[in-house]
Amino acid sequence: MKNILTFLLFVFSAGLCAQDYEQESIDYRKKLSLEYKSGENQVLTDREKKNFGYLNFYDFDPEFVVEARFEKLDTTEELESKTSTARMATYTKYGYLHFTLKSQKCKLLVLFSPSLKDDPEYYNYLTVEFTDETNGKGSYKAGRYMELRAPLSEMLILNFNNTYNPYCAYSDRFSCPIPPAENHLPLKVKAGVRKSFKSFRKF
Repeated sequence: MKNILTFLLFVFSAGLCAQDYEQESIDYRKKLSLEYKSGENQVLTDREKKNFGYLNFYDFDPEFVVEARFEKLDTTEELESKTSTARMATYTKYGYLHFTLKSQKCKLLVLFSPSLKDDPEYYNYLTVEFTDETNGKGSYKAGRYMELRAPLSEMLILNFNNTYNPYCAYSDRFSCPIPPAENHLPLKVKAGVRKSFKSFRKF
């Protein structure tokens, strides 16, 4: 009887966690969509804002909420990253995330932009830029981003349902870093934002 109760408690707790992450993603999607609709991020033109409803997302999938092990790098090696324009972006390699996604072992490089170190809002901003097998076939062709904030604990949760597109996915007025080659995930990440934005879908 004790083992059954323990199992039921585990299942119930897991269900609550999945619901929490789903609600977190719903809130995230609404907030991100409002940044475009309101013009706060100055990405869309006035005409585009009038036609804009919500950003288009894949359905929430709890399988894309995974636990990762963070490996911090002791060095301050810099990375010169190509962008969607002729500009080059400079990053510092911050560390690696090790995790299993859809039964595949994966690793992603975490980057820090030195240009943000004195910014009161983004001084601890970390970015994970990645590509996967959905690029150009549902998601933006150049890849997607995930935001993290330093410091990172040794173990953390990655929610791929909360990935976002760089601004250049919606306007060529922007210059956006292209994910490093080593950050390609060899599977379809059908979670997070899709490539289109003229979606009037409700959450």
